[in-house]
Amino acid sequence: MNIKMTAVALAIIATSTVAFAADDFVDYTNVPSSSTRAEVRAELNNPAARSAMQSAEFVEFTQVAGGKTRAEVRAELDSAYAQGLAGRQSEFVEFTQVASTRTREDVRNEAVQAAKASRSAIQRVGG
Repeated sequence: MNIKMTAVALAIIATSTVAFAADDFVDYTNVPSSSTRAEVRAELNNPAARSAMQSAEFVEFTQVAGGKTRAEVRAELDSAYAQGLAGRQSEFVEFTQVASTRTREDVRNEAVQAAKASRSAIQRVGG
């Protein structure tokens, strides 16, 4: 009985391996471009061509690095909070405390104390 089950399992594995081997992967790395960057820019700036391929997902990055300091951006955000402009969007998350101020030993001791407390609670209940 075990030999039959093993043979059936091996047959299933073999057929599933063949099914996964049929790969439609196309490697697009190192494909030479047919147009230059300037040609692509000119095509994007052409209104007729832009209307044909217009998408809401296109973002123009004119200036990637900002010229403001973290404090300036933080002041603008606080001002927006005060005016009620920020905080209404559900996708905005503010991390007020990113790094923990506790040491690894403190966290370990807290975990040990919690484990001891739960163990004693289980023993009191009769577990």
